[in-house]
Parts: sequence; C-alpha cells; structure tokens
Amino acid sequence: MSPIQKFKKFLFPEKDREFNKKLVKLTIPMALQQLMMCCVFLFDTIIVSGLGDEYLGASGQSGHLTFLMWSGLFAISGAGSIYAAQYWGKDKDIVGVRKAFTTTLLFGAGIAIPFFIIGFFFRDQVMLILSQDPRTRELGSEYLSIVSFAYLFWFMTAMFCGVLRSVGITRIPMIASAVSIGINVLMDSVIVYGFLGFPRLEIKGAALSTVIGSLVELILLIVLARKSNVPITFSRKDIVRPDRLLLRKFTIAALPMMAKDQLWALGVTVYSICFTYLGVAQTAAYNAYSNLGEFMNIAFCSIGSAGGIMIGHELGSGKIDRAKNYAWRLLRLILITGLILCPVFILLSKVLLLPFPNLTADALRYAHQALVIISFVIWARGINFTNMNGILRAGGDTMGAAIIEVSTLWLFGVPLALLVCFYFGMPFWALMIVICLEEILKVGISIARVRSEKWARKLV
Repeated sequence: MSPIQKFKKFLFPEKDREFNKKLVKLTIPMALQQLMMCCVFLFDTIIVSGLGDEYLGASGQSGHLTFLMWSGLFAISGAGSIYAAQYWGKDKDIVGVRKAFTTTLLFGAGIAIPFFIIGFFFRDQVMLILSQDPRTRELGSEYLSIVSFAYLFWFMTAMFCGVLRSVGITRIPMIASAVSIGINVLMDSVIVYGFLGFPRLEIKGAALSTVIGSLVELILLIVLARKSNVPITFSRKDIVRPDRLLLRKFTIAALPMMAKDQLWALGVTVYSICFTYLGVAQTAAYNAYSNLGEFMNIAFCSIGSAGGIMIGHELGSGKIDRAKNYAWRLLRLILITGLILCPVFILLSKVLLLPFPNLTADALRYAHQALVIISFVIWARGINFTNMNGILRAGGDTMGAAIIEVSTLWLFGVPLALLVCFYFGMPFWALMIVICLEEILKVGISIARVRSEKWARKLV
C-alpha cells in the first residue's frame, strides 16, 4: 500500500458505530467537567485581573507550584487508571480495581503532603524563584498560604475521579465538579471585592474560595458515589491492600509518568519565568493566555482521555487489534478537530480577551499575540496529548512517553527559550514561537512511537 493510500485510509476509515457510541458516552461528561473547570479558573483569573497586573501575575506565578503538584497527581491518577481500566476490561475485576484505587491513594498522598509543606511553610522562597517583581512575590505568598490547604483535598478527589472514569462512571465527577465550581464562583463574586457586606479579601479571597470548593467537591463525590451504589464508593471495603506484584508494576508505570509530567510542568514553569524577565505586562499576558489555552484544549483533553480509557478496556480484554484500530481512529478525529478549530480560534482571539478589560493595553496586546500564534499548532497539541496521555499510557508505555516528553522539552524547547530570552533578548512573540516549535517536533516523534505498537500490551 502506497503512502497516499495509507493516508486516505487513515482519513476515511470504515465506520465503527460502537467506537463512536462509546467515545461520545465517555467524552461528553468529561468535556462538560473540563469546561466547568476551565470556566472557574478563567473566572478566577478575570476576578483577580480586576485588581491589577501585579495581582494576576501573582496568582499565575504562584499557581505554578499548584501546577507542579497537579502534574504529579495526574501521573499517579493516570497510572491507577491504566490498571483500573484493564482490570475492569478483564471481566469487571472489582478486587483488582480496588487494589488500583488504594495504590493511587498511597502514592497521591506522597505527592500532595510534601507540596502542602512547601506551599505553606516555604512560600516566600518559592515566590523568590517564580517572580522578579517584589509586589508580585508578596501577593503570591499570600495566595499560597491559603490555597496550599486545597492540595490535601485535591489528591483524594483526583484519585477517586480517575478510578471512577476508568470503570465508565463520568456523571458523578461531573456533578460534584459543577457544584464545587458554583460555590467557588459565588464566593469569588463577593469576598474578593467585599460585596454584600463581606470583608474585602482580594487575592486571599480567591484562594479561600478555592479551598472551600475543593472540600465540597470531595464530600459530594463520596456522598453521590454511595447513593448511586457504584463499584467504588471510597468506603472501607474499597481500601484493599495491594499485592507486591501490583505495587511493583504500578511503580514501574508511575515513576516514568511522574518524571514526565513533573519535568514537563517544571519546563513550562521555566517558560513562565522567562516571560517574567520581559516585564509585568508580559507576565500578566502569559498567565491570561495560559488560562485561555486550557479552554482551547477542552476538546482534545476530553477526547484523548476518553479514548485512552476505551483502549485500556480493549487491551485488558485481550482485543489488541481493536485497541490499535481505536488508536488511529482517535488520532484521525483529533487531527480533523484541530484543523477545524485553528481558524476559529484565530478569528475569536480578540473576543476571548473581552473578559479582561482591566489589563493594561500592553498586556492585552501580548496576550492576543499568544492566542494567535498558539492557534496555528492547536492540532499538534491535541495529537501530543492524545498520544502521551491516551494511547501510550493506556498500554503502560509510560517510559516511551516520558522520554519523548522530557527530551523534546528539555533538550530543545527550554534551551531555545533561554537563548531567545537571555542571550538574544528577543520579544514576547519569539518565546511563543519556541513553544510552538517544540509541539511540532513532538508530534513526529510521538506518532512514530504509536506506529511501533510497543504500547499495545495487556498488563493484567
């Protein structure tokens, strides 16, 4: 078969109604939850931006510690999801699923507790690294002193939601997230600026609403799970001592994922530090773009994650060829979606910035540059997320994903960004182009890894 024929077969495969039905069923609740989470982060950003560029820079830069913590939790949750999905695919092995859940809780605590200690007790030192502006550092320390308490609730929520989704339960996490977001938005609306007789807490208010919202989400998840009588309810019976073999396999899968996700998050943090050296307006613009970028990635994150669960189920049941077929169908859908959304996001780039009227003209101009530039590679971001966090992860090929992610970022993206910023002294748009070039390089390497089919393995 010629390359052209292969490409045509990739773009126009035979219809698979079962694939489409499963994907839609999993994707829609996950997309809605992702949309709600992005909306609340965006709302927080808009609320804080009304206080000034320094406040937005402070919340954004201090948020990189949270970002690093979440990257670790995402890796642990992902490792648990690999095994939970394959156990569930293997005749709905509930004991295996419970072992995977218990293991994720243990590993998740090992991530969240140290980050809480750093965020609460060493917040001033953290902000000294993350920002060059004294006022921004002061405000960021205030934010971390409160929001770090949310880490202790988030790790349990992340592990619970990951396992629930792995067994096909997406509605409960979506409802809990919706209620949590509603509380967060309501509190932000009154305590940041001191409306309705509440004290004006400014950036501390934004942090407090996040903590309360995270606690409510965890409580509601447990209550809804127990009322719905789902396989995993976070009860005593779900805490099952994992066997040594699973712990060894889990560690082998989780460590590369943790290294990948946290080194990736650290690399993104280096990018943000580069932007802080350009000025306060550039820092605010980058943090505004970062929140809008999450909104732009909703479709890809949801489809990629849902597809990864489907592939895990097929691998767990021993249907290797079907899992391979699902992988290429998934990539086709992501590519087409990305190519369609590229011009849409370019046309809407100024509209997306309308919620930020209080940013300075310079900050808005830089943020607009970022949105336009990243729109050209939105398809590449979608493919990379699907490959790294969907296809390769589903088969336990976490080492391959880690090598690709870390090498492209730290051997190409970060060194080039540092050269552009500190040696050549190039402007804001040049740093954004570096980010885009790294994504394009990663696409070619990750596609080659998927084609090798080393990920298509049954693990349980």
